[in-house]
Amino acid sequence: MEFTQSVTYPGTVDEVVAMFLSPGYQERRFGSFLVPGSTTASVEGGRITFSGDVRPELIPAAASRFVKGSLRATFVEEWKRDEAVARSRSTLTVEGAPVSFDAASVLSPADDGCTRAVKGNVSVRIPLFGGRIEREAVTHAGTVIEHERELAASWLEEHR
Repeated sequence: MEFTQSVTYPGTVDEVVAMFLSPGYQERRFGSFLVPGSTTASVEGGRITFSGDVRPELIPAAASRFVKGSLRATFVEEWKRDEAVARSRSTLTVEGAPVSFDAASVLSPADDGCTRAVKGNVSVRIPLFGGRIEREAVTHAGTVIEHERELAASWLEEHR
């Protein structure tokens, strides 16, 4: 299911890209969903890969019958500068679950920092339930975006 979102960060394009390429920020961003000590991160140029085992208690009971064993989530994001803006390609895959996320975004200067415009797709390949789960995920995207904005504002303030 396709979605579009926008979020404004209180930092320059360069500061926000550096934040997204920081393993520490990704740990803060995804850490509450992952088993402590299971995460790995690597940064190569403008690309970050962040992985970890999904906390079993976060798997909904209705979905648990479609899950075989532990789940490993891998987030990959690659940033490229294009004059005043930065563009990214992001993917999130969950090994062991029929779930994926991919998005493209543009980070542009704004009066109060910079704004990230995101266009993406959430896919849940579970017969009969997948579409409902996709719609629910997209419906809650605004809450996720607001949480990320607050997290980013705190990170940027701490790292200036």
